[in-house]
Amino acid sequence: MQILIFVVGLSAILDNSATEKVSPRPSLKSFRDDYDSIAKTCVAVGYVKDNCKNKPENRNTVIAFNAKANGSVQAVSTGNIVMFGDVYLNIGGGFNAVKGVFTAPGVYIFDWTILKVYSKSAYTALYLNGQIKMYNNCHDNNHGIHMLCSKMVVVRMEKGDKASIKCFSGTASVNHVYSSFSGLML
Repeated sequence: MQILIFVVGLSAILDNSATEKVSPRPSLKSFRDDYDSIAKTCVAVGYVKDNCKNKPENRNTVIAFNAKANGSVQAVSTGNIVMFGDVYLNIGGGFNAVKGVFTAPGVYIFDWTILKVYSKSAYTALYLNGQIKMYNNCHDNNHGIHMLCSKMVVVRMEKGDKASIKCFSGTASVNHVYSSFSGLML
């Protein structure tokens, strides 16, 4: 009998507390308003150096490009840029096909693929402001075959930084349609 009274009493307490319970959390709109106010204050006093680049209105900005080499074969000597003249995508206008250079601030994924001509090599690299960030060595040890070599890298760029693909050694024999350069802002 004591157990039955306890269960009935517990049930009444649970039913009563469920109807009176009010969420202590503020509404989502109130939270967003508070967050925006705090973020603006942090920027105003210099606590945030990047001026809140991750605000929602900036997160939806898309910057991307995709281009491929044109013509038949490029013989690109050391220190010269591999040209990707057929531009299929250039959202944000950061890729200059005439110069073969991408310019825009942010964090990017770059990918480039080179099809080297048989019995030749193509040593290319991603250059950022004239400095090598990542290599792509494409050679077949004189087996006389075409070879496709790809590389991907994530790079932070500041305003005015320039990224390009250049030959870093010898002469890169780059075959046209199968060679490409792409970038996407994270």
